[in-house]
Amino acid sequence: MKKTLLILLIALLLIPLSPNAKDSLSNKNDVFRFLQEAFQAQISLSDQTRTKEEIIDVLSPYFSDKYQKMFWDENIFKEEGKFVTYGSDFAFYYIPFFHFSDETKVVISPERIYVLQFFPSTTDGPVSYEDHYEGVVLKKMNGGWKVDEYLYNNIPKSIIDKAY
Repeated sequence: MKKTLLILLIALLLIPLSPNAKDSLSNKNDVFRFLQEAFQAQISLSDQTRTKEEIIDVLSPYFSDKYQKMFWDENIFKEEGKFVTYGSDFAFYYIPFFHFSDETKVVISPERIYVLQFFPSTTDGPVSYEDHYEGVVLKKMNGGWKVDEYLYNNIPKSIIDKAY
């Protein structure tokens, strides 16, 4: 019994309490998985109010400090001394509503990963928009990858050409 408890304790100590930046994103599926986790981290912020430190802990494994500041300024609101996000169909700096399919393109280079998708215009529903591209740029930082830029119709033509 003591041996089992000791092994369990050692295993728990080896598992980090807060995940670090993903260090290896070598293919499209790894990138998709990382971005889905990043998006889940963002939407989890609407579940309850949190301290600033708690929000930083949720976002830090996935987003650069620069991106966190943009996200914070646009989407995080103070409520009773703590902070929360409110849902929206069209909020900037959230991971775009990628299909995570062949429609979502990934361009991997040694220091940056571009993820983009073309969204055709729509007038259905509460939000309408014209044809546009949306994307994010992941940047290699301190040995790991983090979302560092949000792109809305400002994706470099050279990246679009590589993607399509």
